[in-house]
Amino acid sequence: MLMKSGCVSCFKSLGVESRIKIYMFLAQNNAENVRTITNFIGLKQPTVSYHLTEMLKSGLLVKKSVGKEVFYSIKNSCPHDSEACCITIARQVAE
Repeated sequence: MLMKSGCVSCFKSLGVESRIKIYMFLAQNNAENVRTITNFIGLKQPTVSYHLTEMLKSGLLVKKSVGKEVFYSIKNSCPHDSEACCITIARQVAE
């Protein structure tokens, strides 16, 4: 699989330690709400929300509202084309 130019955005987003921790947490737990992610990561809720927003912008995550809660999960398809995400593939190979 060739790296695409859009991959740079995803890898750049994961270059922040807190974001890689959030990404790995979501990889192990599927979908979680902000409160659960905040409790896991040990940062304040506004900081976690900022990281989640940046990860959403880069296309790494998707969010789903259920009532008043918002759940975040990893987007398995590439946000830049219709192929599988190289980060998701690498994670699956590592497991």
